[in-house]
Amino acid sequence: MRYASFVMAFLSLPILAPAQTGAAKLPEGASGLAAKYPGDKGIEKDPAVVFVEDFQSPTVEALKARYDNVVKGEIMSFSPDVPPGSAGRSLLMTHVGGQSTGGHLYRRLGEGYDKLHYRFYVKFGEDCGQIHHFFHAGGYNPPTRWAQGGAGERPRGNDRVTTGVEPFGNSWRWDLYSYWMEMGGSPPRGQTWGNCFFINSPVKAERGKWVCAEVMMKLNDVGESNGEQALWIDGKLVGHLGKGFPKGKWTYDKFLAGEGGGAIRWDDTKKGPVRFNVPEGGRPFEGFRFRSDERLKLNFLWVLLYITKSPEGHVSKVWFDQIVVARQYIGPIAYR
Repeated sequence: MRYASFVMAFLSLPILAPAQTGAAKLPEGASGLAAKYPGDKGIEKDPAVVFVEDFQSPTVEALKARYDNVVKGEIMSFSPDVPPGSAGRSLLMTHVGGQSTGGHLYRRLGEGYDKLHYRFYVKFGEDCGQIHHFFHAGGYNPPTRWAQGGAGERPRGNDRVTTGVEPFGNSWRWDLYSYWMEMGGSPPRGQTWGNCFFINSPVKAERGKWVCAEVMMKLNDVGESNGEQALWIDGKLVGHLGKGFPKGKWTYDKFLAGEGGGAIRWDDTKKGPVRFNVPEGGRPFEGFRFRSDERLKLNFLWVLLYITKSPEGHVSKVWFDQIVVARQYIGPIAYR
């Protein structure tokens, strides 16, 4: 389905009855896999777990060897600063303005999956500069040993799908930043930068403290729009999107949950915007058609720190710890 057809389909969506618009209740708090493994000890042995990174490799060089691609490994070091319940050490990335745009660890995740949860802990230094892009999850077809490009380009449906867990701009607001085959474009030429969904959320990315973030991605059945995404911060559900939920409206590439009235989407065929009205409280979210080919799976982890607007010499520190990738909800570290 061409994107213009998707726009028209959204305009003609019926207002669903309440029984059809509610999302399935997702777990929160200490009700996930981590609750069974205090301090995450032994969690890597759980059959639902795909990958664990606790940064306990003997050296940074040994850590880097666990990944397919490493950029700017020299900004990485181990740190004794860890989140409550964790032990040992964390990974510190230190960015200096004017010297680079940051660094990353990238790794493939085996055969690929239709649904995954990615949980990680992060701490931003008190003086951390504005983050441009951050921790990413998703899939490439075929899988590659490096992170692919594609900024401003809509995926075709058989090649890639990505979501970033991002502390947005100067607002330091947690959101998702997603690329998929039916993502919305922006003026002046309809470029498709990552779409976001929780712009009205009050959940801020606090600096100077450890935060537990978890994202769930569920790919659609081919031919359907039943893909889903969800985000938790410190075990609390920030938002969950899927076919028929929540209600809201689009303003180009931003979905505004709970809002109705004037909406606007970019139409590729007309090479311009289409304006329309939605009911008070919004229309049901149309769901995600992440892929058109079932060979596209969730198959990578990208621990990314990307900073482009930082004064010369300004030091930004970001710590990572206790990354777990699993096929079900993980939740925060359990500790007694």
